[in-house]
Amino acid sequence: MTPPDAWTIAAVIAFLALLASLRLSVPALEGSRLAGFIAHPALLLPLVLAVPMTVGLMMTGAVPVAPLSARDMVRADYGYWAGIAALITVATAELWLLWTPSMVARRFARPESREALKGLPILNLAFGAGFLALVWNAWS
Repeated sequence: MTPPDAWTIAAVIAFLALLASLRLSVPALEGSRLAGFIAHPALLLPLVLAVPMTVGLMMTGAVPVAPLSARDMVRADYGYWAGIAALITVATAELWLLWTPSMVARRFARPESREALKGLPILNLAFGAGFLALVWNAWS
C-alpha cells in the first residue's frame, strides 16, 4: 500500500459521503443513532460537486461506468488512493442515479402521499439503469 497523500483525504471524504448516502437510501437506518453520528447529513455537501462531476465524466467517457474499472483506470494514472476515491465516487453517483432520490422523496413525503409514491423506487431504478445503459453502450 502506498503512503497517504492528498488523495487519501479525498477517499476518506468520499467514503463519509457514501455513508451519508447509504443512511438516506436504507430505510432501516432512519432511526439509528450510530448511523446519525457516523453519517451526518452535512457529509452530503461534497456530493453537490462530486455526483454531477462523476456523471459528466461518465458521459464523456473519461471515467468508466463500472466502479472497479474506474478504480483501475484512475489508479494507473494518479495512484492507489486516487483509484479508491474514484471507486467510491462512481459507486456513490450510481447509488444516487438508481435509488437514493426515490427513498428521499418517500421519507420526506406527507403521510397521505406515501401510498402514491410506492412505485417510485422502481421508476427511479428503471430511469437510472436506462441512463447508465446508454452511457455504457456509448463508450464501450
